[in-house]
Amino acid sequence: MPSTPHVEFSLRAGTGEIRLNRPEMLNALTLEMIEAIDGQVTEWATDPKVTGILIAKAGTGEAFCAGVDQRALYEALQAGDREYGARVYRRFYQLLYRIATCKKPTLAVMDGITMGGGVALGAHCKIRVGTRNTYLANADCKIGYFPDGGAAFFYNKCPGEIGMFLALTGVALRARGLFHAGLLTHMVPEKQVHMISPLLINEIAVPPPVSTLADIESHVNQVFGLGGVPEIKGVLAARSGEWAKGTAEQLRPQSPTSLALTYRHLRTAQGKSLEEVLKADYRLSQHLIDGHDFREGIRAFVIDRDEKPAWQPAEQRDVTQAALDALFAPLDQGMEWSPAA
Repeated sequence: MPSTPHVEFSLRAGTGEIRLNRPEMLNALTLEMIEAIDGQVTEWATDPKVTGILIAKAGTGEAFCAGVDQRALYEALQAGDREYGARVYRRFYQLLYRIATCKKPTLAVMDGITMGGGVALGAHCKIRVGTRNTYLANADCKIGYFPDGGAAFFYNKCPGEIGMFLALTGVALRARGLFHAGLLTHMVPEKQVHMISPLLINEIAVPPPVSTLADIESHVNQVFGLGGVPEIKGVLAARSGEWAKGTAEQLRPQSPTSLALTYRHLRTAQGKSLEEVLKADYRLSQHLIDGHDFREGIRAFVIDRDEKPAWQPAEQRDVTQAALDALFAPLDQGMEWSPAA
């Protein structure tokens, strides 16, 4: 197994282990890391000595994975390297599809901060493990993007409208809420994280605590089952109570375009295969890279950190159907994503 900066590969008792080791950047994934992991998963998928694959953080850093490195993407785009934006998402979705369709047991230990593409990296594994340190959020609408990497596929499997709620608000959940949402399969005490393997997980897992997410589920289903983002925002504004007020505040800073396309994407993804969802994700990613809000969101929250994005348009009512249609439009011939691309 080759040595790769920021990713450690090893084989332990039949389990191929992938450990992310870029703690200073919350294990955010560079293109080099993605390609290295994809190559290793490809090799282990057909290696008879490997009985399962585990993805986890190395050491005791605070994050499992913060997703694709947005700073690296922004710097490449600012330098005129548009190809980086095409290749990083193409290869990332290829990796996610390979993990999701791997015939061997795949296990993600989402111990710590898990955000954006890090959610997808874990969610497509068959065994999804959390600890009391797990802190998961898909806050992509806040940076002018959308929950990608097949999020529309696995969020549509959540009970009721919980997936839509998580995708639009970017609200963070701890392990107990993630169990209720169906995004985790096991919980393990932090001191036993080093013992986890596909074969041992059932022996060291503990019962998850009861989630308070069930207490607000009726509100979530009523509001986030409405016919669009303007309706959702309107009902939240009209309602009294702490939940409605807090949820409206969660939606307030998000890109209006991102909210509208995320709502449409989750609705149209219902019943579709992961491959179909990833193909749509790739179209959206490439159109957003060439637009305004995604670059502005990265600037505001990652580069300058003034947290004052100037969204275009700035109001939900100004997001047109034509603008959304353009974001979902097919790419030029030869540019579409497919598992073999």
